[in-house]
Amino acid sequence: MSDRYSRQIMIPEFGEDGQQKLEDASVLVIGAGGLGTTLLYHLAAAGIGTIGIADNDIVNISNLNRQYIHFEKDLGSLKVVSAAEKLRKFNSNIQIFPLATAISKDNAIDIISQYDIVALAVDSVQARMIVNEACVQLGKPFVDGGINGFIGTSVFIEPGKTPCLACLYGTELPPIEKFSSLSPVVGTIASIEATSVIQYLLGLPVPLAGKLLYYNALLAEFEQLPLEFKEGCPICGGKKK
Repeated sequence: MSDRYSRQIMIPEFGEDGQQKLEDASVLVIGAGGLGTTLLYHLAAAGIGTIGIADNDIVNISNLNRQYIHFEKDLGSLKVVSAAEKLRKFNSNIQIFPLATAISKDNAIDIISQYDIVALAVDSVQARMIVNEACVQLGKPFVDGGINGFIGTSVFIEPGKTPCLACLYGTELPPIEKFSSLSPVVGTIASIEATSVIQYLLGLPVPLAGKLLYYNALLAEFEQLPLEFKEGCPICGGKKK
């Protein structure tokens, strides 16, 4: 096993102990689309021992410009089934649990409680807020990513230590809409999400904890914006515990 991961074990902050931490860890990826594609491959490649995938969508032709875990033969198939098939062939030493369901207020607590950390890979603010509330209740950290054309964002939330997404977005949610997606931008943000997950599981500082990373691919510029607790936030209380 160490041969497979030898190049990352060489990293001083990693080592054999770090690899064991990843093998003992569990990550829930919510969304098996564009962001999920890169996230899942990175987490599987790193040797995360248990990966859950939650998504109730099916593969359609418009997904294939960025969702490269899915092939043309998978059109019409459940995304979680398609993703699990590829990941099991890619790394047979890890456990993959496909969950063909959308995260909702009814199931979020039960599903999220089974994992150490959550990686959000969805384009719905509504879904993000459901996960945010469940993670705050459970004290589970999560990383979120967003894409709109050449613009990408990512943020790492650790309940009790950082502001939550309700501090950032508020509780008045916008209408559901579709966002434009370009594969290289999607891959960049998903890679940043995966790095935050690995940093957390290794016990390293997560630079994006409590910060919103803003990426403008047109200008090749990154900017970090600190999140602020929103006084009286109905989800996290608006203050550090």
